[in-house]
Amino acid sequence: MTNQQKKKIRMIRRVSRGLDYVILILSLLALFIGAYAFWDTHQVMTIASSDQYTVYKPNKEDNLSLDELKNINEDVIGWIDVYGTKIDYPIVQGEDNWEYLNKTVLGDFSTAGSIFLDARNNQDFSDFQNILYGHYMAERKMFGDVERFKSKEFFDTHQYGAIHRTGQKSLGIEFFAYLKTVGTDQTILSTAKSSEDKQGLIEHIYEGATYSRPIDFKEEDRLVVLDTCDLTITNGRYILIGRLTDQVVGNPYPETKSNHQLSSLIKRAYRMNVLFVLIVLWLVLVTIYFIYDKIQRKKKGEEANPIVQK
Repeated sequence: MTNQQKKKIRMIRRVSRGLDYVILILSLLALFIGAYAFWDTHQVMTIASSDQYTVYKPNKEDNLSLDELKNINEDVIGWIDVYGTKIDYPIVQGEDNWEYLNKTVLGDFSTAGSIFLDARNNQDFSDFQNILYGHYMAERKMFGDVERFKSKEFFDTHQYGAIHRTGQKSLGIEFFAYLKTVGTDQTILSTAKSSEDKQGLIEHIYEGATYSRPIDFKEEDRLVVLDTCDLTITNGRYILIGRLTDQVVGNPYPETKSNHQLSSLIKRAYRMNVLFVLIVLWLVLVTIYFIYDKIQRKKKGEEANPIVQK
């Protein structure tokens, strides 16, 4: 083998090793990005969970815990509990309908946002039409469970909820309509004031409802509208509508803890610092690769320059 051929072989090996390093670096970068994305998603889901607010949850006899939350954030005006779902959150009201899109009840930035009352409504839910907004999220977080009402069986068996107000008597909710619409539907997504507007709104609800149950409305009746995104169409909305009542029905769905082992393992895995574990694992693998590569290159060097023992 000529010297020129040997130089070419060495050059090819150097280029090959260089490509290996580039691939390793890119893979490590991809790992960092993927692990961070996983961690960030978990953080958002954790923030979006109602579990962190459980200590502040009131009941129809005692609102002291809710008052404590209001002392932390004066924008807190109540609490909504839709029985048999994970919709169990404090309610805030900002100066406009943008403030709490990406801000938690505790004032921290999060894409999970908060459950908030339309800025045009009175905060005591005294308007005829009171609109509550919440993000549609996976794992049944925030208003993700509104979508569950598209099942006729679920709609028929989940009729009640409650709104606890700060400094005032709690209100019951009697859900009577579920429908899908778009964000430009101003009949649904704007407050109705006059008697004519009220009747037109009720007719509009029943005409567009996927499911509904008849209710004999009175002049003094008020509505609460739960609005979240429908991601299956552009600017889509899932809408759940109930009548507010002075009587709060008890929750027929007591909270139960799951003993499922797989669920328990998943929760434990989430509590681990996944990003740190993956990075350490990858560094160990890279170290092993470099050691192996060095050994292989040493063997090739010895084969190229054998020592003949006599």
